[in-house]
Amino acid sequence: MRYTELQISSELLDQPEFHGSPTTIVICSTPRSGSYLLCRHMINAGLGVPHEYFNPIVIRQIAPRLGFAAEAAAMNWHARGRRDSLLLRKSERAAERDFLARYSRVLMARRTQGGVFASKIHYRDFARVLDNSVGRRLLEDAVFVYLYREDMLKQAISEHFAQLTGRWGIDDAVTTPPAADPQFFDVAAIDRALVDLADQERGWRIFMASHGVSPLSISYEKLCEDPFAFVAAIARRIGLDPGTLRQGYSEAASRTEADAGAPSKAEVAQHYLAAAKARDLSLEDSLRLDLRGLAGGPRDNLSLVGRPRGRILGGASG
Repeated sequence: MRYTELQISSELLDQPEFHGSPTTIVICSTPRSGSYLLCRHMINAGLGVPHEYFNPIVIRQIAPRLGFAAEAAAMNWHARGRRDSLLLRKSERAAERDFLARYSRVLMARRTQGGVFASKIHYRDFARVLDNSVGRRLLEDAVFVYLYREDMLKQAISEHFAQLTGRWGIDDAVTTPPAADPQFFDVAAIDRALVDLADQERGWRIFMASHGVSPLSISYEKLCEDPFAFVAAIARRIGLDPGTLRQGYSEAASRTEADAGAPSKAEVAQHYLAAAKARDLSLEDSLRLDLRGLAGGPRDNLSLVGRPRGRILGGASG
């Protein structure tokens, strides 16, 4: 079944209560990296019920069913910062850790399938919710999967569209407030999306390096070629025979229709690249003007024309 994100949050995929310590799979991802594609294939294969369980939005969707509605609504979930030294923030942090311990315990009992508890986590949610003593215990002994996207510009534009429309899933459900006046061609906003995605990728890379994690890695582009083959590789990594998995699930590539009056993502990409090129040319023109002044006049500047930029900026090249 091609589950939507809201269906995965609902009681539809709750499991018989699990007792014991499940095998934990953590999918380290960033927004618009194809992580829900992997989740749907894992769910249909019977390899856990992966979801963004530690995204504050999803926490508020699931917590009422687990008996934590009021507590979930009271959580603020800020990434660590200077204000953590304040007495009020210390109290908030203690409450978050207490909530996280109880929420995760009930969640894992309800969402373990075949002895496997699987979760996908964007780095920004790790930083807000799991970067603490309770979160570190939850990730101990987990099998890590690292999912990324080769074409980060397409990823950033997909993130940009989702932010503007409020539509993040394979259906048309609006799950975050849409922009009143969406600016699809906003180059600065796409710049910010690129920087945010790069920062999150960097965060995961540093986390894995500093914790000695050797993840099972794949790009979105490679995952699309044969999703079940990668699900089978995950099963082998946790010591499970892939032959025990359910097979036969497939899905056609998504064809999301643009809103009336909205450009296509390809059009936005072309506009962004043209704007970036114009920006680079403008910077080069400014650099030439600056160098003309530094070189002492037009005659000296002529000797710089055509030289490799490295020699102009850095002197002799090695």
